[in-house]
Amino acid sequence: MHIFLRSRLGLIVCSLVAFLLALAQPSAALVPFALGATTEVTDLDEALKIFFNEPIVENVVTDTEFLDAFTLDTNVQYEQSTGGRYIETAQYFQLPGGVGARATGDYIPVPNGPVIQNSRVYLKKLQAVTEMSGEVMKRVRGDMGAYLNWMERALPDIVTRLKDSVDRQLIGLGGGIKARVADAAPDATLGIDTAYGATLNSAALAYAWQLFLEGESIVFSADVDANPLRSTGADRAAIVTNIDQANGILTLDHLPTGVLDNDWIFEGDISGHSGPDAAVADKEIMGLLGMVDDGSLLATFQNLLRSSYRLWNAIAIDGASAALGFDGTLTEDVLTYADDETFTSGGGIVDMLVTSRSANRGYWKSLRGDRSFNDPRTYMGGKGEPLSIRLGNRTVQLRVARKMPYALCFGLTTSTFKRWELDGFQWDDTTGAIWNRVTDATGRKDAFYAVGNWYLQTGCLAPRKNFRISNLAAA
Repeated sequence: MHIFLRSRLGLIVCSLVAFLLALAQPSAALVPFALGATTEVTDLDEALKIFFNEPIVENVVTDTEFLDAFTLDTNVQYEQSTGGRYIETAQYFQLPGGVGARATGDYIPVPNGPVIQNSRVYLKKLQAVTEMSGEVMKRVRGDMGAYLNWMERALPDIVTRLKDSVDRQLIGLGGGIKARVADAAPDATLGIDTAYGATLNSAALAYAWQLFLEGESIVFSADVDANPLRSTGADRAAIVTNIDQANGILTLDHLPTGVLDNDWIFEGDISGHSGPDAAVADKEIMGLLGMVDDGSLLATFQNLLRSSYRLWNAIAIDGASAALGFDGTLTEDVLTYADDETFTSGGGIVDMLVTSRSANRGYWKSLRGDRSFNDPRTYMGGKGEPLSIRLGNRTVQLRVARKMPYALCFGLTTSTFKRWELDGFQWDDTTGAIWNRVTDATGRKDAFYAVGNWYLQTGCLAPRKNFRISNLAAA
């Protein structure tokens, strides 16, 4: 027995017996075996994840102007060699088989094979940051209720800022361009034009000022790929302090060195920007200008060259084409024509229209001439929302997007659009907790920040089933 107690097995058995006795009859001498744990700040980090990860995404999707139209798909692959999270889709560009009329005794038709091309779509990373002072951290770190109350106030701000960026990206080309400098002598009161960096029907998209917010940080580059940026260090980023929407002028806290007329403007700060990276890969999610396009803006879409595949090109309609009888107004005639072309050429059945408030007003004005009143004493002016139109056997609503240039209207077959996500919104806890101390060149500050990541991408599986009307006049 003495030898057994000195053996390793004996020590293990004795320890197990002591543990079981402690559970049955706890005593002061056996405190180390007591069950339970004290709540620490890391537990609050877990609570934050549980209560606020998904609500952020849910609120953004609900509050954005049409992100909810994109069908969610979480089937995302991960490539270790490049570190890229991607989706691979298969596009059917030619049906297989062979058919034909033959006489008795003739040879049967010769079948042709299908044409299938795979496109790879990489997810983009959107980030949201929140920050609290050291004093606030001291108040909330030990009290679950105080912590959740603080987040309930901070959450709407995160959602609002993220929503604003997503609304802009959902209309753009993915390259991050917000506008172009339109100022022969650039200074801190800067003229801008060319919303999203896009020109259609030989005209730059107007109302670029709609894509900016007071207080946001922007950077400049002579190149559409944002490489290199104008100036370096703290000088390279400017803060928008005011917006003159009537004249399309941004007031900045300063103008970075070297900015010239026709430079491109990107969202960015002294630490990074939303333009393409060094490999010319986009960082922002894909928007309607890139998805619903005929190659005039985006020649290659989801890694496939549009000129090689007719079905990879959306239907593009000039809303001011005199040959078609259009005058730049969004009317029943132009919408019906675009819908017919989309069905005839691509088999698309449009079930959502996305346009600007200006085009929405133009459509309303075009309808007013059809009304008549037997008793004008009961007439009430104004228009209800949303407006809708009868297209064939279905009624389609017009959805208004604030950051949509007035020259555009999109007709969407929503079943062709996807929103790929990976795990929703996740607070970064690489260091063991989501909170990190704020530092600068001088040292550490009595403040803390948390950053969350949302991996997602938007795309279209059948561009030909959708249309874009451009060249609409301001109403």
